[in-house]
Amino acid sequence: MHRPVRSKRELELQVQRVPGYLRPKVELEQYVTDANIVAEIVWLSYMRGELETARVLDLGCGTGRFAIAATLMGARQVVCLDIDRDCVTQVRDYARELDIYSLVDIVVADAERPPFRDRSFNVVFQNPPFGIQERRRRVRGEGADVRFLKTASRLGKIVYTIHKASTSDYILRKVRESGCTGTVIGTRIINIPPMYRHHFKRIHKVEVVVIRAECSN
Repeated sequence: MHRPVRSKRELELQVQRVPGYLRPKVELEQYVTDANIVAEIVWLSYMRGELETARVLDLGCGTGRFAIAATLMGARQVVCLDIDRDCVTQVRDYARELDIYSLVDIVVADAERPPFRDRSFNVVFQNPPFGIQERRRRVRGEGADVRFLKTASRLGKIVYTIHKASTSDYILRKVRESGCTGTVIGTRIINIPPMYRHHFKRIHKVEVVVIRAECSN
């Protein structure tokens, strides 16, 4: 078993080692969440006493950075859910490499139709798609970010979620509409390297807001 992580900096270094996407898919808006942001959120949850013996969901897990971090910080069980089989295969392989595979369950499913009952998880972590590709395709209705939020609010007692900073008021309203109480932890910058053909900048910086929601009703 991997030795316990003793500091937020050490956790960040561990998250930084999680492999990136081998076959990123633009339609899923896949990009890696910065290790410092993942470590900060998971460390905060740990310091609040939310992770010890907890059942945790990494919703739309991608390469599993939140899942791996939560496991290293003492979660009893972590479920890593993503619709992309390539991603969860990577998470499975890396969890085995760290010898924490027995604590990580891999689920291939649509994040908007997960195979779980309400309030199945103590904590849900997510960095959902911002809906950029949907807007380009002129898809009507609520964006993927809000649809993910509704799922997370239904499944988890505590939710940590990342959204574009410009949408913070709207997202907080959606949190309240889901019967939860939301608090802004702060704003951060996500650095996205050129991963797709439409990326021309060396690094694309996106200002995001981190929200913690309590959904214990």
